[in-house]
Amino acid sequence: MNFHQRTIVYMTRPALRLALHPFFRMTYAGVEHVPKTGPVLLAPNHQAYADPFWIGLPIRRPIHFMTWSRVFRVSYLRPFLRYFQCFPVDHDKPFDKRALKITQDLLRAGQIVMIFPEGGRTPHGDLQDFKAGAFRIAVKMQVPIVPVTLNGGFEAWSMYRKLPRPGKIRVHFHPPMYFSANDRDLKEVTAEAARAVREVIASKLLRPPS
Repeated sequence: MNFHQRTIVYMTRPALRLALHPFFRMTYAGVEHVPKTGPVLLAPNHQAYADPFWIGLPIRRPIHFMTWSRVFRVSYLRPFLRYFQCFPVDHDKPFDKRALKITQDLLRAGQIVMIFPEGGRTPHGDLQDFKAGAFRIAVKMQVPIVPVTLNGGFEAWSMYRKLPRPGKIRVHFHPPMYFSANDRDLKEVTAEAARAVREVIASKLLRPPS
């Protein structure tokens, strides 16, 4: 880790966790399932803008976040996003080649990348359909996928609220899942991975999945 990454991991995240806890009462389970070394794809459900920070706070490794490109258009947010190692993805494109290349490069370098497979925040608190891009990369590169279930984000800060309200955030990290195409069709295994990860996330979701 470089100095910037060490600052985030060992100083900024613990400070944020301490500061935010009285407001969001965050609890975590299964953090030990996140591999301590090597490439990892974190795949959480998406309920609120703050999901990446709620999820990333207990992890003691650098994390890179794939983030909606429109957020980068807000000038005062850009330094904050860059500091926390976010990179943009254009959800208006079926496949944002630049974002996928950045993801591949980071995983090759042994980094953790967080991608929300739903592609955007849930409008009703339920689980949306998953996009294939992240799973295709994980299958091709044989990278472990750690499903993450987040509860309470929709109630605390849904897409319809300008400001958050006090709530209880529960984050559950599931054991890593591994997929490899080998002699099988890549598209078929990618779809299988997306279904399996979605089922695992849904298993701990307090609101019923769609």
